[in-house]
Amino acid sequence: MQRQVIINADDFGLSPSVNRAIVDAYRAGNLTSTTMMVNMPGTADGARLAAETPGLAIGLHFCLTEGRPLTTAPSLTDEAGNFLERGALLKRALRGQVKAEEVRAEFEAQLAKLESLGIRPTHTDSHQHVHMFPAVFRAVAPVLNARQLPVRLAIPRKPTLGLLLRWPLKFVRQSILYRSSQQFKRLVHTRTNDLLVSVHDLTTPPASYTADTLRLLVAEAPASTPVVELMVHPYIPGADIDALYPNDLAQRQPFFEKCYAEHRILSGPALFAHDPTVTLTTYGSAS
Repeated sequence: MQRQVIINADDFGLSPSVNRAIVDAYRAGNLTSTTMMVNMPGTADGARLAAETPGLAIGLHFCLTEGRPLTTAPSLTDEAGNFLERGALLKRALRGQVKAEEVRAEFEAQLAKLESLGIRPTHTDSHQHVHMFPAVFRAVAPVLNARQLPVRLAIPRKPTLGLLLRWPLKFVRQSILYRSSQQFKRLVHTRTNDLLVSVHDLTTPPASYTADTLRLLVAEAPASTPVVELMVHPYIPGADIDALYPNDLAQRQPFFEKCYAEHRILSGPALFAHDPTVTLTTYGSAS
């Protein structure tokens, strides 16, 4: 079976070291696109690298959970004007306290900022999948449709009885995501993926990851999912990353270890160079 695969690196613009890691992966032939944060310390550096890497498709990594907004958005921020962390934003959204007009205005402002940097967005996703919150997705869907902007959906494998028996909590999370993604797919009239896979689905330690680890994530995708996004987060260790998270660096370390392992793999030989069943593509080119 022929499969179209989008390999997208999240977090472009987070910091210079992350930007360099992403460009490394692209130049090795292991990325088709990236999505950029436009409100973080690495944004200007990312724009400079984007200009030097014209073949790299770049979308918006819509951010509502890190840094500060580009608009006035009190329903999305704390008393200091910083974005809420993901859990706090979710609680506020579930209480109906997130204002759709503020989400939409911030989304449009971040798109405009990306364009002001000389980058025409090819698609969008979001930091920590916050666009999969119903209150957020319904707020941005009209913009997606008006601009015909493709969007990544965090579509997991369809949950099975076996998953329920092995990992009940994961079954519940995947069931919610699966149902939401099917609903959201009907709300937009733009390109989306059919499945999202990543190393964050795995329970194996990052030190054991190899190129085959990433290839297997794609190979095991059901035949009913012709457009698969392999979501990656290549990072290089750096003081700039550590400085962003002075209060919870130890808590974030397991995530970082996965990111470092992905950079190790993605900066090496091209993953799918000899696989005739895989066609690498982007949201702008996927059929």
